[in-house]
Amino acid sequence: MRRALSAGKSPDDARSADMNPRLKEAIELFNRGDYFAASERFEQVADEVDAPLKDTVAALNRIAAALHLRFARGLRQGPINLLSQALFSLEDLGPQRDGIDLELLRSEVSTFVEQIRAAGREAHGIRHRARLYAARRRAPKIRLRA
Repeated sequence: MRRALSAGKSPDDARSADMNPRLKEAIELFNRGDYFAASERFEQVADEVDAPLKDTVAALNRIAAALHLRFARGLRQGPINLLSQALFSLEDLGPQRDGIDLELLRSEVSTFVEQIRAAGREAHGIRHRARLYAARRRAPKIRLRA
Protein backbone atom coordinates (compact mmCIF):
# COMPACT_ATOMS: atom_id res chain seq x y z
CA MET A 1 0.00 0.00 0.00
CA ARG A 2 2.85 2.41 0.71
CA ARG A 3 4.15 1.90 -2.78
CA ALA A 4 0.79 2.96 -4.23
CA LEU A 5 0.62 5.97 -1.94
CA SER A 6 4.11 7.08 -2.83
CA ALA A 7 3.25 6.82 -6.51
CA GLY A 8 0.57 9.48 -5.99
CA LYS A 9 -2.37 7.11 -5.71
CA SER A 10 -5.05 7.18 -3.07
CA PRO A 11 -5.45 4.44 -0.44
CA ASP A 12 -8.59 3.32 -2.30
CA ASP A 13 -6.46 2.62 -5.39
CA ALA A 14 -4.16 0.33 -3.42
CA ARG A 15 -7.05 -1.52 -1.75
CA SER A 16 -8.89 -2.12 -5.00
CA ALA A 17 -5.94 -3.71 -6.82
CA ASP A 18 -7.45 -7.21 -6.54
CA MET A 19 -11.03 -6.14 -7.22
CA ASN A 20 -12.91 -7.23 -10.33
CA PRO A 21 -11.99 -4.53 -12.92
CA ARG A 22 -15.61 -3.99 -13.99
CA LEU A 23 -16.70 -3.64 -10.37
CA LYS A 24 -13.92 -1.14 -9.80
CA GLU A 25 -15.05 0.79 -12.89
CA ALA A 26 -18.67 0.76 -11.71
CA ILE A 27 -17.62 2.15 -8.33
CA GLU A 28 -15.59 4.89 -10.02
CA LEU A 29 -18.58 5.84 -12.20
CA PHE A 30 -20.81 5.87 -9.12
CA ASN A 31 -18.43 8.07 -7.12
CA ARG A 32 -18.20 10.52 -10.05
CA GLY A 33 -21.98 10.84 -10.03
CA ASP A 34 -22.60 9.00 -13.32
CA TYR A 35 -25.30 6.87 -11.69
CA PHE A 36 -26.96 5.61 -14.87
CA ALA A 37 -23.70 4.26 -16.30
CA ALA A 38 -22.74 2.86 -12.89
CA SER A 39 -26.07 1.05 -12.65
CA GLU A 40 -25.56 -0.52 -16.07
CA ARG A 41 -22.03 -1.60 -15.13
CA PHE A 42 -23.21 -3.08 -11.81
CA GLU A 43 -25.78 -5.06 -13.78
CA GLN A 44 -23.01 -6.49 -15.99
CA VAL A 45 -20.82 -7.27 -12.98
CA ALA A 46 -23.66 -9.16 -11.28
CA ASP A 47 -23.49 -11.75 -14.06
CA GLU A 48 -19.73 -12.22 -13.56
CA VAL A 49 -19.30 -12.53 -9.79
CA ASP A 50 -19.81 -15.41 -7.38
CA ALA A 51 -22.88 -15.68 -5.17
CA PRO A 52 -21.44 -14.01 -2.05
CA LEU A 53 -20.64 -10.80 -3.95
CA LYS A 54 -23.76 -10.93 -6.14
CA ASP A 55 -26.01 -9.62 -3.32
CA THR A 56 -23.66 -6.72 -2.71
CA VAL A 57 -23.51 -5.80 -6.39
CA ALA A 58 -27.32 -6.00 -6.67
CA ALA A 59 -27.66 -3.60 -3.72
CA LEU A 60 -25.10 -1.22 -5.28
CA ASN A 61 -27.10 -1.35 -8.51
CA ARG A 62 -30.28 -0.37 -6.65
CA ILE A 63 -28.49 2.55 -4.98
CA ALA A 64 -27.11 3.78 -8.31
CA ALA A 65 -30.53 3.48 -9.98
CA ALA A 66 -32.18 5.35 -7.08
CA LEU A 67 -29.68 8.20 -7.25
CA HIS A 68 -30.17 8.44 -11.01
CA LEU A 69 -33.94 8.68 -10.54
CA ARG A 70 -33.52 11.30 -7.83
CA PHE A 71 -31.05 13.56 -9.58
CA ALA A 72 -31.79 13.07 -13.29
CA ARG A 73 -35.56 12.83 -13.04
CA GLY A 74 -36.26 14.63 -9.76
CA LEU A 75 -38.34 11.74 -8.40
CA ARG A 76 -38.92 11.12 -4.71
CA GLN A 77 -40.82 7.92 -3.86
CA GLY A 78 -39.08 5.61 -6.35
CA PRO A 79 -35.63 6.48 -4.99
CA ILE A 80 -36.84 6.06 -1.40
CA ASN A 81 -38.17 2.59 -2.24
CA LEU A 82 -35.00 1.49 -4.07
CA LEU A 83 -32.70 2.84 -1.36
CA SER A 84 -34.78 1.13 1.35
CA GLN A 85 -34.57 -2.18 -0.54
CA ALA A 86 -30.80 -1.77 -0.88
CA LEU A 87 -30.45 -1.05 2.84
CA PHE A 88 -32.47 -4.17 3.64
CA SER A 89 -30.18 -6.24 1.38
CA LEU A 90 -26.99 -4.77 2.86
CA GLU A 91 -28.01 -5.34 6.49
CA ASP A 92 -26.98 -9.00 6.55
CA LEU A 93 -23.70 -8.57 4.68
CA GLY A 94 -21.49 -7.37 7.52
CA PRO A 95 -19.22 -4.34 7.71
CA GLN A 96 -17.39 -5.01 4.45
CA ARG A 97 -17.46 -7.19 1.37
CA ASP A 98 -14.66 -7.52 -1.18
CA GLY A 99 -13.01 -4.39 0.17
CA ILE A 100 -16.16 -2.26 0.05
CA ASP A 101 -16.99 -0.44 3.28
CA LEU A 102 -20.62 -1.49 3.61
CA GLU A 103 -20.99 -0.14 7.12
CA LEU A 104 -20.22 3.42 6.01
CA LEU A 105 -22.34 3.02 2.87
CA ARG A 106 -25.35 1.85 4.92
CA SER A 107 -24.95 4.87 7.18
CA GLU A 108 -24.70 7.33 4.27
CA VAL A 109 -27.63 5.78 2.38
CA SER A 110 -29.79 5.77 5.51
CA THR A 111 -29.02 9.44 6.15
CA PHE A 112 -29.76 10.27 2.52
CA VAL A 113 -33.15 8.50 2.64
CA GLU A 114 -34.07 10.50 5.73
CA GLN A 115 -33.08 13.73 3.95
CA ILE A 116 -35.34 12.88 1.01
CA ARG A 117 -38.22 12.08 3.35
CA ALA A 118 -37.66 15.28 5.34
CA ALA A 119 -37.82 17.35 2.15
CA GLY A 120 -41.41 16.25 1.65
CA ARG A 121 -43.25 16.35 -1.63
CA GLU A 122 -41.75 18.98 -3.85
CA ALA A 123 -43.10 20.89 -6.79
CA HIS A 124 -41.05 20.73 -9.96
CA GLY A 125 -39.59 24.18 -10.27
CA ILE A 126 -36.44 26.17 -9.73
CA ARG A 127 -36.48 25.63 -5.95
CA HIS A 128 -36.82 21.88 -6.45
CA ARG A 129 -33.85 21.86 -8.85
CA ALA A 130 -31.79 23.94 -6.43
CA ARG A 131 -32.49 21.45 -3.62
CA LEU A 132 -31.49 18.54 -5.87
CA TYR A 133 -28.28 20.32 -6.82
CA ALA A 134 -27.38 20.79 -3.15
CA ALA A 135 -28.39 17.23 -2.27
CA ARG A 136 -26.16 15.81 -5.01
CA ARG A 137 -23.12 16.99 -3.06
CA ARG A 138 -24.31 14.98 -0.05
CA ALA A 139 -25.00 11.82 -2.05
CA PRO A 140 -23.53 8.56 -0.70
CA LYS A 141 -20.14 7.39 -1.96
CA ILE A 142 -18.76 3.86 -2.15
CA ARG A 143 -15.57 3.72 -0.13
CA LEU A 144 -13.05 0.92 0.13
CA ARG A 145 -11.56 -0.61 3.29
CA ALA A 146 -8.14 -2.05 3.90
